[in-house]
Amino acid sequence: MLGKNKPTNWEDQIEIPKKGENIACAFIVDSSEKQKECSPEELIEAIETKDDIKFITYPNQKQFFIPGFDYRSLKLLLKKEKESSKSSIKRSALFVILWAGFMLLISQREMNSFFSDPMSNLYFLILGILPLLRGIYELISHLAINETNYHQEFSEIKFRFWLGQKKTVSIFIVCGFLVLIILFQYIFGINESVKLAGLVKPQTLNGEYWRLLTATLLHANFIHFFFNVSALYIFGHFVIRISGFSYFVIVFLFSCLFGSLFSLFLIPNLTSVGASGGIMGLIGFILIMSIKFKNNIPKNYIKHMISDIIAVAIFGYFGREFIDNPAHAGGLIGGMLIGIISVRNRNNLIPHKPSLAIKILGIASSLILLAAVTRVLILFI
Repeated sequence: MLGKNKPTNWEDQIEIPKKGENIACAFIVDSSEKQKECSPEELIEAIETKDDIKFITYPNQKQFFIPGFDYRSLKLLLKKEKESSKSSIKRSALFVILWAGFMLLISQREMNSFFSDPMSNLYFLILGILPLLRGIYELISHLAINETNYHQEFSEIKFRFWLGQKKTVSIFIVCGFLVLIILFQYIFGINESVKLAGLVKPQTLNGEYWRLLTATLLHANFIHFFFNVSALYIFGHFVIRISGFSYFVIVFLFSCLFGSLFSLFLIPNLTSVGASGGIMGLIGFILIMSIKFKNNIPKNYIKHMISDIIAVAIFGYFGREFIDNPAHAGGLIGGMLIGIISVRNRNNLIPHKPSLAIKILGIASSLILLAAVTRVLILFI
């Protein structure tokens, strides 16, 4: 029996419900703990059609399991994922074809607009090509899974299940601050808010160093905000689950500042805003954690992080006229540095328990981030 305060690994934290008496075949959905008894045929249909099945059990099993624990249930899940990949490929291919046609039309008519710029057109074309390539890669990966190697796929399914098993209120609070700030930006005026608290380089170099942080809480428009806050939630939730809120806030704060410093000195004439540097820091931190804990975090997460970094680099190259690449690079380096320097793989356990020093730094980082949010709101008021 485990001691009350003894650290546990993520797999041990997954609570599997006991199978009720006289139940042969059943499933449990996310919205209920009720064990829904069914026939084997009905279970197959449920796995194929429902997206919220949490646990399943067969007549010859003594307990419930996560769908995908055996090859027959995994095949049903992969069938759905293959159909989803095919739909994604079709949508992305249609977007690429339509945008390529639009580019051709613009070039022939020589229209003088944002969309007549070749680099802008290539940027939007890449927005369709990368999801297309990812969909093709996922489809090929699914086709390569068979009865001898499916365990690796299930380990990732189980890890994703653990990640989503517990909601992290703290990431909602952080994202909520960004929502509050973008609302104030629209009330005050986007352009005016950027001038007031953005990374305006001359004013920053003249002593307004607080802009290095306040700028990362602002956004240039709703689309910029939407993509950033979505990414912050996804990667922030991941970091909090595998290492705790202290590491999350330290990585986010330090990476935001590191990204702003890179931007300040590498593109001194461009005003910058956005949390992208902090988000890239989270990606870099996850990459280091995935490498350091490679025997505990599914190997595919290393590939996921590398592919995300490559995608951001490609987007950044084609959109370099309006994307702050130095901030992205600085944030990524900052997050990786924190992972390299501060994380010690003592017992290979996930979640990784932060030291007392990290917890104290986490509190200090939280206060600094809260002060920056307060500063922005006071400036708007």
